[in-house]
Amino acid sequence: MHKRKRREYAEVAVEALVWLAILAIAYFGLTFVFIVLYEQYYPQLIIAFPFAALNILRFQQIFFVSFTLMYLVASFAFIVWRIYRRWRTIQLGYILDELHYISQGNYNHRISIDKANSMEPVVNSVNRLVDSTVKAMEEERRIEQSKDELITNMSHDIRTPLTSVIGYLGLLEQKQYKNAEQEEKYIKIAYDKAIQLQRMVEDLFEYTKVKQINTQVEIGQVNVAHMLDQLAVEFEIEAEEVGRHIEIDIDRDQDIFIDMDSEKMVRVFANLLTNAFKYGGSGDYVKISVTQYEDFSRFVVENDGNQIPQATLENLFQRFYRGDPSRNQGIKGSGLGLAITESIIELHHGEIHAESDQTGTRFIFTLPNVYESEVSYENSI
Repeated sequence: MHKRKRREYAEVAVEALVWLAILAIAYFGLTFVFIVLYEQYYPQLIIAFPFAALNILRFQQIFFVSFTLMYLVASFAFIVWRIYRRWRTIQLGYILDELHYISQGNYNHRISIDKANSMEPVVNSVNRLVDSTVKAMEEERRIEQSKDELITNMSHDIRTPLTSVIGYLGLLEQKQYKNAEQEEKYIKIAYDKAIQLQRMVEDLFEYTKVKQINTQVEIGQVNVAHMLDQLAVEFEIEAEEVGRHIEIDIDRDQDIFIDMDSEKMVRVFANLLTNAFKYGGSGDYVKISVTQYEDFSRFVVENDGNQIPQATLENLFQRFYRGDPSRNQGIKGSGLGLAITESIIELHHGEIHAESDQTGTRFIFTLPNVYESEVSYENSI
């Protein structure tokens, strides 16, 4: 590095000396021309203006001194400008060398401003560009890895029920059952496993659909109280089967209207309710609370079941994640429900997180009251 610095300083010094020599030669050349012209025309001027001889001599002196001073100032400015240009060219070469080094795979390397301080804005812009490029590459690798994990995990989850379906259908085809009751049992098991497969495929389709970049949402003004009342009725039987009841905590004195895709948001609440029924453990209720503020609304889906460990909370919204380490725990599901929920809420420009303590577990998410987008509004419901 020190050798390079010395070489750069030497290049600048050589260029300054070269231009100084050129300008000096030019100065003496112009002076010589001036002297020649003066000697050629001075006798004629004396003959034509004999009384102006002293003034002409004085003019000669003033002109010569003024010309010399102006030439020195202009020469100094020119040399400074050339040195500046040369130094910027050297630093630009340094930046290009650094970019070439980075392009060879050294993506953690950044250009030092100390070595190109006169081009700090350029260096900062290049470093930001490299940062964004590296980030994009990492995101691309993460997406590619995510796709591989999606295929691997889904294949794992589909294989077990599919094997059961094929196995029991094979027994039925080969008539390997003792009586009609056993035949009916095999049929029911195969049917239940087929339904489980169908739900997995539907969840996979829904997840990939909401994860697409160009996913559209059909926004309309939704009366939240009416929507939640309908959901409570639809899930009443499922809640009773696990010994729970559904509570809706919302201000009934005024209607709460929020811009949302009603179909997708119904899927959000369905996923959260189903999650509470499956994984909530012992408990008496599942409560949905809504609080509307000036710019956004806050939703809380709470159950009084078992506390979820902190390590589990941090991974709840990952695909295929279940709190139980065993993937074959007898609980039907694709493991995509909460991932789909998070994606739908993000499509609505909202945020979601989970909290859990000894009193229960709460899924809390916020939605803007007005969805800012160019999407046209559908009929209100």
